[in-house]
Amino acid sequence: MDATDFRLLVALHEDARASYRALGRRVSLSAPAVRDRLRRLEGRGIFQGYMISVDPSLLDRDEVLVFFQGEWTRDGAREALAVADVAWVAWKLDGGLSVQTWPRDRARTVRELTARLGTKPSGQALAERREARPVSSLEWRIVDALIDDPRRPLQELTEATGLSPKTVRKHLERLLREELLFITPRLGTLGDSGELVYTTAVFGAVPMADVRRALGDVFLINELQEPPARFLLCRGIDLGDVTTRIARVGKLPGILSVNVSLNREIIVSPDLLRRLVRERIEKG
Repeated sequence: MDATDFRLLVALHEDARASYRALGRRVSLSAPAVRDRLRRLEGRGIFQGYMISVDPSLLDRDEVLVFFQGEWTRDGAREALAVADVAWVAWKLDGGLSVQTWPRDRARTVRELTARLGTKPSGQALAERREARPVSSLEWRIVDALIDDPRRPLQELTEATGLSPKTVRKHLERLLREELLFITPRLGTLGDSGELVYTTAVFGAVPMADVRRALGDVFLINELQEPPARFLLCRGIDLGDVTTRIARVGKLPGILSVNVSLNREIIVSPDLLRRLVRERIEKG
């Protein structure tokens, strides 16, 4: 994992549907070199494919991350997907879980997760709902066609939706630009020694510029309101470098806590998104 690999992963976070050629322009590589780097990252378990999501506010849902400590197995992590409002589960290198939920009733969803996993969560984080323009039935059809393959080619999208290429392109670009639809890479962690990519949850009200000075290469993935938190994609030389940088962030005024998250795997179930999207299509 070098600086170019990291910039490539950041470019995928910004536009996961970009072609190899477009990604190459972002990171000063040829299209074949981009392809080869992604294959190498995939072989090492860092890059694990793509995932699709929407702003749950559009579905009249909250966005709540629920955290569970412990030494979970992959099968144990998958148990969380049986709860109706769970979108995905991040299985951590330390064995813990971060469970992304889109509930209407936050307390009920947490109770169901607690019952399913047999233990109480160690914490929760709520994202602020935002006001956004309504998504049309036509646009929901485009989202539905992307659920199983977020990088589905334009021609296949036109065939699946019955819309013209111009219409699909226009509405898809608008959904992504307005951050109503998200297509992002699924990232794991290194399977060997050396530089690594990791996510950091920074809890507390602190200027982003101060966080960047402490952490170095970072990319803002998500921001939550209650408690105030930022989830960042970061790069470190080695575990010692990560430890030093995290300690530096922890000393900043206004910091409540800093949690390093090394994912083994992000386990996604498309069932929740597919069900909610098709409900919207049926409503017209």
